[in-house]
Amino acid sequence: MKGHLYDAAGNRILWLDARDGRSEPEYNQSRIAGFELSRRFELGQDLTAVLFGSAESQHALFWNADGSYEMMCGNALRCLAHFICTDPFPHDLVAVETQYANYLSRKVDATHGSVIIPARTVRVGTPERDGDLFVDVGTPHRIRLVKQEWLEHDLVDATSHCNGANAVNFDLVRKVAPFQYRVRTFERGVGETSSCGTAAVSIVAALNVRAAPSLAPQPSDHLEFASGEQLIVTYDPSGESYEVAGRVALLQDLSK
Repeated sequence: MKGHLYDAAGNRILWLDARDGRSEPEYNQSRIAGFELSRRFELGQDLTAVLFGSAESQHALFWNADGSYEMMCGNALRCLAHFICTDPFPHDLVAVETQYANYLSRKVDATHGSVIIPARTVRVGTPERDGDLFVDVGTPHRIRLVKQEWLEHDLVDATSHCNGANAVNFDLVRKVAPFQYRVRTFERGVGETSSCGTAAVSIVAALNVRAAPSLAPQPSDHLEFASGEQLIVTYDPSGESYEVAGRVALLQDLSK
């Protein structure tokens, strides 16, 4: 079985290839098989992603380190084109289906990858009474804009909301300059995480809702996470999509 462990902007992602040539996704069987595979490999990964289907029609499923299932993972999808296309050259584009939506993964260069997320799959809720915003991109995020780094009560809220029966990802966001933000993300099933692709797109979508809508292209947003790594989010109004880009590095090849 082909398996690669990646460092995706500080987030450790394990990709496993379980494609068997079947063109139609069978998610019930895939979830059973994928969970067992995710438990078989213990490499300190934050998330295990498993590829099913065929080269012409592939689908992916995702498991957190604690074994909980995720509908999608932005950092994992950023690595997918690197996993599929192992030569050092850029590649445009690798399509994949998940239980939530269809995505495109791009190998930007030998050390960077991106995922293109359709804007229609990013659902921004109405603000809570305390000003927090909920955004669902296949994984739910609660986003709080803060003016100071990092107050104790915000950290307590973040920790409590990412644990328990109704856990959500919790993002603390501080604007440091136009189109530049510092972020701490507390991910359900993981705790505080080094970086998060779904957090990046959720935050930018929430900021876009607060701002005046524009059909003109806007500068890319740069989000710096706890690892010191940046994810860059570019909104394309004509294509109605978000592209999340950042560093990708192969840590270990497990292929047999």
